[in-house]
Amino acid sequence: MKESDNHAASVELSVIIPVFGNAGTLEPLVVRLDTVCSKIAKKYEFVFVDDASKDKSLIILKSIQKWCKHIKIIRHFRNKGQQEAIRTGLKNANGLVIAVIDADLQDPPEQLNKLYQALIKTPVETVFAIRCNNYQKRSRMLTSKIFKYIINRMCNMPKGAGAYLLMTKRMKDEILAFNTKSFYLAGLVCKTSLPYSGIDTPRSFGLHGNSAYDTGMRVKTALANIKCLLECGCPIGNFANEHKP
Repeated sequence: MKESDNHAASVELSVIIPVFGNAGTLEPLVVRLDTVCSKIAKKYEFVFVDDASKDKSLIILKSIQKWCKHIKIIRHFRNKGQQEAIRTGLKNANGLVIAVIDADLQDPPEQLNKLYQALIKTPVETVFAIRCNNYQKRSRMLTSKIFKYIINRMCNMPKGAGAYLLMTKRMKDEILAFNTKSFYLAGLVCKTSLPYSGIDTPRSFGLHGNSAYDTGMRVKTALANIKCLLECGCPIGNFANEHKP
């Protein structure tokens, strides 16, 4: 076995973070992630995927990498969207358990331990952090609810589920096996035959300004997500309600 193979096999936890214009939150995010992940695993990695940010995100990541040994940086040279950044991260994650979290600190990193405990103590392959409060402007919440309603009709997705989640390597492999042109992480979790659950996790408003994704990008992403589910065919969904803490 090659040295790189040994390293890959030894990683217990991978955290995938898509980045697009998040220069202001990257350093505090890494500090908070490092604190919580050190309590979960001995060997872990942070897989940052910079989706062609126009700000100083990449420069800041390289600076943080000098003092944080856990960071892996991957860059898209053109903007592909959050979901494609997540797919890139999944393809490059070596952990036996894989987390996905946004870079804007709306999702509290400290909840990772709670998600991890739920994952290892219940017979599921993914645990969603269920968004259970109003965390953005009313207009954005309304469009989000409309989109989620449509998605729920297409697959058995828990209300409030998003890209903040923790999964096993088995679930990751199942998701990457889908031969879809578009990619939608939460939807593909619900298209597998593997069980998943969720726990309530309050979000906060972004700590540094508005979302990097404007209305046009949100609509484009929503349509791509719906297209991804249509490519998968009939809904499956194995939401393990009985395992929800």
